[in-house]
Amino acid sequence: MTNNPYWIFKNDELEKSTILAKELNISKSDFMSIQSWFDLLLLKHQEASSNKDEQLKTEAELETKFNELISSKITRKSYKYILPKLLNYNNVFNDAFLRSLYVARIGALLRDNLISKLVKDRMIVYSPEDFLYVTVYLRENYFISPNSNFLEDILKIENVRGIIEQGSAGTKFETLKNILYIVSQKDFHHDIICFKKILKLVLATDVELIHYLKGFQVVNNQGCYKIINDIFNLQISEDQWKDFESKVQVICFFDSARSANPTPAWNRKFQEVSASIEKDKLLQVVETVLRNEDSCIYRFDYGAEWGDDVSKRFLKSAKWIKEILN
Repeated sequence: MTNNPYWIFKNDELEKSTILAKELNISKSDFMSIQSWFDLLLLKHQEASSNKDEQLKTEAELETKFNELISSKITRKSYKYILPKLLNYNNVFNDAFLRSLYVARIGALLRDNLISKLVKDRMIVYSPEDFLYVTVYLRENYFISPNSNFLEDILKIENVRGIIEQGSAGTKFETLKNILYIVSQKDFHHDIICFKKILKLVLATDVELIHYLKGFQVVNNQGCYKIINDIFNLQISEDQWKDFESKVQVICFFDSARSANPTPAWNRKFQEVSASIEKDKLLQVVETVLRNEDSCIYRFDYGAEWGDDVSKRFLKSAKWIKEILN
């Protein structure tokens, strides 16, 4: 029984949930009612077959019981506790830790229905401290599934409510460190969309966070993040904030080379970048990126090879810029 992945997940998750519920001041009765629904969810996932009709029936049953839970069994305050749990379960349901069969209708219930509604519900309020506790709860995972929208939903919760801007620099730093930790744990980085969203949250007063980003690395040592790390450790400006702003501008611009040749949109962005960054500094970035020519292919430990599209875009931009400036 101890090797049963469902029991492992349930016990690990319950331990984390207990801490989160305490930090969010969730009542014991609400905690028990909510846990009862999630226990049912996990059981239904474990018992599910590939039969679509059976899955649809299970989906309807779970949705009915969820609506009963939030409409009459718990206080509205406890919704802020349910939402991160939904994200956590959805993430694990999208990887192979529990089982190899993807239970499509349960996935749709969580990702396309319940999570989507609650993420957008502005009546679910998080203080900056609440959101920090949420990120602590969400940071440790067996696997970050690219199909669960896990990171995207975490950032949407923040974006819809503007949570981080309401807190202290210290709370913001710890919160974003937790989210960056999740970014760093991904087995493969198909894009850097969420990372760029995090960069947009940084302000001139976030001195500690800016320093932290200069040392940020990902666990799989993928080429695109090596390039980003190299860029962050250049000096474009002596002014720390202008230096950081320029690097964010460069990272976003270099990631925009999505066609075989420069597009009008890319050319417009190039004009903006070249107007704000000195030619020699921009060429320094170009040469730094071009030194990572071998980063376009990522090799997994088990032998598979995947193309690193982000690295490819950075290298294309670097080559185009070099042709223009030289």
